[in-house]
Amino acid sequence: MRIINVIVKVLTFPAAFFKGFWEQLICKIMGIPVESKKVFQSGEMAGHIEHELFCSASKSFKFCFFSGFMTFLAGLVFLFPALFGLIYLDVTSAMMQLFILSWLIIAAGLFTNIFPSIEDAIEMWESYKEMNKFAKVILAPAAAIMYAGAYAETCGITFLTNYGFVAYVIASIIM
Repeated sequence: MRIINVIVKVLTFPAAFFKGFWEQLICKIMGIPVESKKVFQSGEMAGHIEHELFCSASKSFKFCFFSGFMTFLAGLVFLFPALFGLIYLDVTSAMMQLFILSWLIIAAGLFTNIFPSIEDAIEMWESYKEMNKFAKVILAPAAAIMYAGAYAETCGITFLTNYGFVAYVIASIIM
C-alpha cells in the first residue's frame, strides 16, 4: 500500500504539494507544531506533513476537514472551466481538446488528494467518539467520509476513480 500511495503522490505531484501546503498553513493558523515540513516522503505520509497530535476533538476535525475542503475547492476551480468548454464550446479543435484535457487532469489530481492521512483520520475518528451527541450527529457524515477516504486514498482508489472519469471524458470527446 505504501508503494501505491507514493506512486500516486508522484503522479499527482502538484496536487499533493498543494495539499501539503494547506495542511501546513492550517497547522500554523491553529497553533499546531509541525515536526517535518517535507511534503514528499516515502510511506503513508507522502503528500502530507508531519505534525504533533491534536489537543482537542474540534482541532482534529477542523484540520482534516479544512485542508481537504480547500483542495476540493481548488479542484472545482479547474473542473468548471473544463466542463464549460466541454458543454458549450466547440471541442473539435485540437487546442480546445488540449485545454479541456489539461484542466481535467489538474482537477482529477486535486480531487485525488482531498483526504487526510491515515494517522490524522484515525486520530480524528478517536476524538470524534468523545464529542457530545449533538456534534456527533452533525459531523457524522463528514467524519465517516474522511475516515474511509483516507484509506481509499492510500490504496489508490481515489486515483483510479478520478482518472477513470478523465478517461471517460476523453473517450466521449474522441467519439
